[in-house]
Amino acid sequence: MRKLKHYLTAIPKVVPEGKIVVHNHIRPAVRLGVRGFRAWLADKGDPVYERCDCDWAPRLSEHDRVVRPTPVTGV
Repeated sequence: MRKLKHYLTAIPKVVPEGKIVVHNHIRPAVRLGVRGFRAWLADKGDPVYERCDCDWAPRLSEHDRVVRPTPVTGV
């Protein structure tokens, strides 16, 4: 059972041990909440997240995003 997400209102200065900052599939925005762009803290190692290289939060050493589904072809 998944935990409820508590969306961030700002990029955290410190990420708690064992956690990662994750954002949704929406194109990153400067401010959280714009155009539906959301971010939250999640448990490290959850397979529904993958490392992201979008440069949304440069002061974080790294962040993740929701794994994008593989497109269905030949339908």
